[in-house]
Amino acid sequence: MDHLSEAVATLGKNGVLTPLADLVRQVYRRAADRHEPDLGDDAMSFGTTVWRNLTNLGVAQFAGLAGVDARIEDNSLEILCAGYIVRLYSLQGGTGASVESIRWEGSEARLGGAVENSRGGQLALDDEGQFPEAFTGVVPRRRHVRVAHAGDLDTGEAVAYLGLPRDNRDGGSPWFEVQLWIGQPAHPVLTATGGPAARGPVLPGEVPIPELDVLVRSKRRGDGVPLSALA
Repeated sequence: MDHLSEAVATLGKNGVLTPLADLVRQVYRRAADRHEPDLGDDAMSFGTTVWRNLTNLGVAQFAGLAGVDARIEDNSLEILCAGYIVRLYSLQGGTGASVESIRWEGSEARLGGAVENSRGGQLALDDEGQFPEAFTGVVPRRRHVRVAHAGDLDTGEAVAYLGLPRDNRDGGSPWFEVQLWIGQPAHPVLTATGGPAARGPVLPGEVPIPELDVLVRSKRRGDGVPLSALA
């Protein structure tokens, strides 16, 4: 089993992926439903709403779930489970953006997970100061998992990927492995070697259907404008 498949299986078994997928879809759809340009809403307010809703509702969603610690770190949702560290980041350019376009250099927090995943060797035991006692023990190889997501302002349809971030400051893909998780993208998913990657297995709760970037379409004109990252 490859590293991403192992992470997906573990996070799914521990009850993380289904509610998280549901939350991503619900937040985008609700934000689109209540977006009112005539009342002063714009791309910035939409993006901020999605970002803050994902962060705050995510913490509430996993409160009390055994073996899962959801918290706010660097103004974003962070989920700790079975040694894995899951964080959510947006794709620049909205639902039509390639998952390969994501960048980790925007902040120390973004880059840190990619750098740690890319190290040749990792400690076998975790730091008790970082994880609750239940998480101590063997740390998964490439334990940092990222959700890259985007949404459409008019429809609320979301696209999201699950992947293992890679330090690509010297070139190459920003992912060791990545798979489509929610929705239908406009671009194929690629592997770290540049070849096409098969879609991952359908996860429980999946249906076809800021820092935050969304594709903003004017309800009057139908044009698309990318919203810059906010967090």
